[in-house]
Amino acid sequence: MFNIGPLEFHQPIALAPMEDVSDIAFRQICKERGADIVYTEFTNCEALSRNVQRSLDKIRITETERPVAIQLYGSNGESLEKAAAITETYAPDFIDINCGCWVKKVAGRGDGAGLLRDLDKFEMVVQSVMKGTKLPVTVKTRLGWDDDTIVIEDVARMLLDNGVEALTVHCRTRCQGYTGDADWSWLPKIKSAAPDLPLIANGDIVSPEDVKAIFDMGCDGAMIGRGAISNPWIFEQAHHFLDMGEHKTPPTHVERIELCIRHLKENVEKRGVQRGVTSFRKFYTHYLHELRDSKNVRVYLMQFTEVEPIEEALLEYIQRLNDYVPA
Repeated sequence: MFNIGPLEFHQPIALAPMEDVSDIAFRQICKERGADIVYTEFTNCEALSRNVQRSLDKIRITETERPVAIQLYGSNGESLEKAAAITETYAPDFIDINCGCWVKKVAGRGDGAGLLRDLDKFEMVVQSVMKGTKLPVTVKTRLGWDDDTIVIEDVARMLLDNGVEALTVHCRTRCQGYTGDADWSWLPKIKSAAPDLPLIANGDIVSPEDVKAIFDMGCDGAMIGRGAISNPWIFEQAHHFLDMGEHKTPPTHVERIELCIRHLKENVEKRGVQRGVTSFRKFYTHYLHELRDSKNVRVYLMQFTEVEPIEEALLEYIQRLNDYVPA
């Protein structure tokens, strides 16, 4: 058991914050399928402190998502403090600081994983957010900038000293991005460095067996990112495996396609028809993967810019799959 503020958790399985993925619609989908904690997309503290509407929209949450965290990133102390105060008015359960984003436009200017090259600045970022809010504060980061500068044990001790309530570690370096394998061997070392700091593991957790392995290593929580995009059912599947020691029956093709249609409609409701349809195209591969003739179906769906023909095509696809009789 561990606490984040008044919330008590026992081996929670969380949905990772993912840009252009973990919006309200996807968070709700994962919540319904067993996610114990969900996180918003990361939001730039500079834009938030200037009340940029698109950034304000990204931190909008709903009651049905709870417990939910809003994630911020930045490295300017004044802006972080102001952004934290603004975020508090949206009433998340806690604030998470992104100190692990590896993309050049973020890390290259000293935000996100760029903070791993300057631990004094990292500490200032944490202190600035905590100064701006009374909400619990957590941190998500990586092992280090590269293989020669693994600083995560020092980071864990520093965060514990500053009153951070939980640490999530993506077990890759900044220079790895998403390449190579996540190095889970660091997890026991991190836990040993700061045993009183709840540790949530992230990186290459894609199956119920992975979740169990993470908990068997002594971690307090597991966070799933890309594995949830292709399988939003992973949370309930992992809980079932932990509780029962067996695999839960996977979703049928009907369940997968019907959820795809629902997700598309909610994406359009949030973003408008044109942007909602085009931004959703990346999800077709995930919802339809391994289904018969799915590649041709995905190519066919790409031509449409309205919801109705997409829904019609997907419902017809369900019928074709229902009617298919193997030779």
